[in-house]
Amino acid sequence: MKADYDFQAESVSTYNQFVGAQNVHPLISVIHYDELPPLPHCCVLWGVYGIFFLNDDDEELQYGSGKYHYSLGSVVCVSPSQIGGAKNDGSRFRRKGWALLFSPQIFAGTRFEKELLQLEFFKYHVNSAFKIESEDWKNCEALLKMLQSEIQNPEKEEVIRKIIELILAYCKELFSKESGALKRNVHIVSRLEEFLEDYYQKGSPAEGIPTVNLCAKHLCVAPNYLSDLIRNETGNSAKHFIARYEIRKAKNLLLSGKSVTETALILGFDSPSHFGRFFRRIEKKTPLEFIKGTATPPQGKEENK
Repeated sequence: MKADYDFQAESVSTYNQFVGAQNVHPLISVIHYDELPPLPHCCVLWGVYGIFFLNDDDEELQYGSGKYHYSLGSVVCVSPSQIGGAKNDGSRFRRKGWALLFSPQIFAGTRFEKELLQLEFFKYHVNSAFKIESEDWKNCEALLKMLQSEIQNPEKEEVIRKIIELILAYCKELFSKESGALKRNVHIVSRLEEFLEDYYQKGSPAEGIPTVNLCAKHLCVAPNYLSDLIRNETGNSAKHFIARYEIRKAKNLLLSGKSVTETALILGFDSPSHFGRFFRRIEKKTPLEFIKGTATPPQGKEENK
């Protein structure tokens, strides 16, 4: 099947290399786009969280099968396994503003890990940027500059996490303010995400890995209808959407220190080998290769040139 993206940002370093930004920290990147050369249009499969504080002109980006609109003074958010951007037509554009990229590994095993997964503005059904007023922009920019300085000292992990949490708190408040002022429909994508989260809330699922039929049953819709709705919203099948959720969940578990066997059990796979085949089919690498690839390099060994 032809890939529906141009570039895969597996880590902050791969994205840094793509846009020409410096690698300072292996798991976090703070980018000031004003200091970079023009960028190519690109549809990206994200493997990290991203918050983009943009001062560009109005533009619509591809997001699943729909559009994601942003304008001057907007915040755009993405999370692992999401696809978004503008198809590469060979042209370049000058981006203005800031970006904060961070790996889920930053919060693995912390009290904030579950809260991160619940943040509404990272959900796939949110297909519009939210505005940021000038005073809030100044405050967020100050936090980004502070974080940019602190990540040069990896020993200050707790301070670094707290700054990111504060930036996320700002985004939560801004998003709540804007979404509360607008009448918002309950999208099928949101309902499916909520069901999957509830499905795993109590540990290992009794009914095994979730299927389209199982999800459709609990959402009270026909399986084919569910697939059509999900495809209309995201551009992919319900099976693909569920698989991507499973991968995101698996990565969070592996990064939190769970073994491959424990992760397979929690996700409802009948065996670690079944889980391993599934993971490799989607990610083109085994779970152990993923763990090895996300391991934090020894201090002084990361790329910073």
